[in-house]
Amino acid sequence: MAMLPKAFGFSLTVLLASAQAVELPKPLVVDQTSPKLRATASRLWAAAFSPDGNTLAVTAGWDDPKEAGELVLWDVRIGKPKLIWRQDATIRCVAFSREGKSLAIGDFAGATRILNPQTGQVIVELPKQEKPVNSLLFMPTDASLVTGGFDETVRFWDPVSGKLLRTLNTPGEGITCVAVSPKGSSLTAVTWPGKAHVWNVPSLTQSYVLNANNAGQIAEVVVFSPDAKSLVTGSWDHSLKVWNAEQGKLLRELPGHLAPVQSAAFSPDGRILASGDASGKVRLWVAATGETIAVLEGHSDRCFGLAFSPDGKRLATAAWDRKVLLWDLATRQQVATLLRETP
Repeated sequence: MAMLPKAFGFSLTVLLASAQAVELPKPLVVDQTSPKLRATASRLWAAAFSPDGNTLAVTAGWDDPKEAGELVLWDVRIGKPKLIWRQDATIRCVAFSREGKSLAIGDFAGATRILNPQTGQVIVELPKQEKPVNSLLFMPTDASLVTGGFDETVRFWDPVSGKLLRTLNTPGEGITCVAVSPKGSSLTAVTWPGKAHVWNVPSLTQSYVLNANNAGQIAEVVVFSPDAKSLVTGSWDHSLKVWNAEQGKLLRELPGHLAPVQSAAFSPDGRILASGDASGKVRLWVAATGETIAVLEGHSDRCFGLAFSPDGKRLATAAWDRKVLLWDLATRQQVATLLRETP
């Protein structure tokens, strides 16, 4: 195991037998934080691969105790950060556009920005919302950016002009996560009271509403399968459920998590479902049957970030233990650690 030199407060541990210590170039840093926050190590939230698989975006931050909001873009080919964006507000969510030319981030202060991932320059800043933006995504054609948050709305925005296009409301239900079907025909959002709302996108009519759990607890996970036939929800009651996406009927419940479920993702081919929980454990499932493949135990705290590489060979996990882990899906072994150093 080789420890690579520090770069702007970061250190990387690459778990490759052949790794050699090398001098790393400094990443591009856009730092807007208060001076007292610049030395803090922030807990991690969302993770997303660029469409070409060469870049991994990870967000970070917290409010109590206060930690800097961060967006770090890692060059996964050489295991180093190439861009670090810092601000005072926690950055909760991140998404690449279809071609990877734009990157959207949403934060606890209600701000949503679209950045140039090469330079960190703000391309568009959307009108600020009153409450945290918890989730966002580009629609499959990049025609609109969708946000969901604690203001109890799902909003569609023009990613070029920043104009608000349309709004869906969930009165009394703060939104924790949004997902869209692969062709963009259906949109879903899970909420703080534990419900999952599903809409037909062309007509903007509600298709159905699900109870993601039986206890009215918080639901933070929702994702469509790549073939759009199933929908997966996860919640704080430890449940992970697979639904028929067209009819909203429960297909199966996947037992095994002993802590709140806080992330889930399908492999690009749809064969594997990954889910992460508040203990830091990540479970891999056969998506078609619900059979457990493996349990990955590299984290010691809440795992909110899960992302499969576009080729399906790697899984990135990001957690509140301030580590990003890269896993080989063939061997289910950890192959790299991207670590934000504790001051």
